[in-house]
Amino acid sequence: MASKGRKLGQSNHAEAAGKEVTGERSGSILPAMHFSRAETQHQAHLWDLRAKIGLPAHITPGATLIAAMGNYWHPGSFEAVMAMVQHTWDEGGIFVRFYSEQDRCYEPYDGLGTMRNLAYMRAIREGFEYLLYVDNDVLPQPDALLKLQSRYLSVVAPVLRFSDGKDYGIRHAKFTQNEGLVICHSVLLSFVLFRTEVFLPWALMPFWDNARGSDEEYHFERLALAGHHPFVDTDVTVTVANPPHFPFDHIKRSWDDLAQKDAIQSWRQREAKDGAGKTSG
Repeated sequence: MASKGRKLGQSNHAEAAGKEVTGERSGSILPAMHFSRAETQHQAHLWDLRAKIGLPAHITPGATLIAAMGNYWHPGSFEAVMAMVQHTWDEGGIFVRFYSEQDRCYEPYDGLGTMRNLAYMRAIREGFEYLLYVDNDVLPQPDALLKLQSRYLSVVAPVLRFSDGKDYGIRHAKFTQNEGLVICHSVLLSFVLFRTEVFLPWALMPFWDNARGSDEEYHFERLALAGHHPFVDTDVTVTVANPPHFPFDHIKRSWDDLAQKDAIQSWRQREAKDGAGKTSG
């Protein structure tokens, strides 16, 4: 479900690759905001004060870096993520920066670890409070990010629903909706919100292992040792367009194909040997 390289039927949003989308208006450090929630005058005063002393817009409570893993988007996914970015900015008054991490996979999924490491290191370096990983096939509702942020958790994800209606045996996709928070052993990384401070112990070294880049269980066990456990917010649902990819599936298929080819070759050799024996007899 993360970046898999270009596929037929997927749109390549070249204008988004390597570029950023922010809520900043041109000509000002901090934009004119619509404060639809409480304390509008006080909050606006704080923003004006930050602008006067020259603080960057992203060094504000709730500031979020949204990192898309790759830029080969499933039809409709890019537009859905952009609608969420705009809604978070307009309705929540939260600074959001979006960017697409360059696809570094030479083979399916082999570069996911590197891509995720670069994203969290950037979030730490630039002072974002939150990091949201998104895959190129998610279809979030506009208020998904705001709802997850309102939980104030270190790691939180929505309930995932695959567009074909199947759950593929994944517990994360079986939760009943609207039952509040559920603590989990691990969650899928298709759409998950982290507080950036979670990764501070790995600020100068990689956390995500390329060899296990899509192995959620392994990495969440490491986070648990640091005291961070993921939650699923069952009040938030995100649709995923493509079926999940299980760790090492592509490797297993490669070995299965190789074993099948070896078996066919051995059978042909035996057939040729038996035929030669019968002819000589």
